[in-house]
Amino acid sequence: MPRRFELLLTAAATAVSLAFFASVPYWPREPIANPLPSFVSSAAHALTPSNKAPLNGPSVLAALPPAPDLNLVLPDDLAVVVRRSGINGETGLIPTAASITTFRMRATGDLVSVAAPTGIDAVRRVNSDADPGLRVRGAYAISNVDRNGSTVIRWTENGVTYEISSRTLDAPRLADIADKLR
Repeated sequence: MPRRFELLLTAAATAVSLAFFASVPYWPREPIANPLPSFVSSAAHALTPSNKAPLNGPSVLAALPPAPDLNLVLPDDLAVVVRRSGINGETGLIPTAASITTFRMRATGDLVSVAAPTGIDAVRRVNSDADPGLRVRGAYAISNVDRNGSTVIRWTENGVTYEISSRTLDAPRLADIADKLR
């Protein structure tokens, strides 16, 4: 086939395909009551159009509360991020799951770690506890010192338990810093 004829056929095929795809949005459409074909359901013969479930789109998601933020951060004028690692110890690009973030406080140089650890129970106030104790971001919190000498404060908000810890700061100072998390 001559070269000139090949170029003509290529140009014609390109023009036809462009015209086809450009015209698709203008094709007439009929409204479909239930866009799922009957073969999608295993019990298609039992379902009639009157009792099929309606397909709810984005409005279903709009009614849900926003997902809780697993990675709280301190303001830039208060602290700088020193290290960020995944809960499983991976570093680098952090997946969407929670991470452990270590900050260096600008004023004092103290290191503070913030995380949303997995596999721990929610922090709840015991009914017999007369003293409300520590509060962080408006939620009841508990404080303890772990075997490494780090002060650890845990609290639960919006169904997520968070933890802030430091080897050099005491519980009241850590609670102050935790209140500044966003």
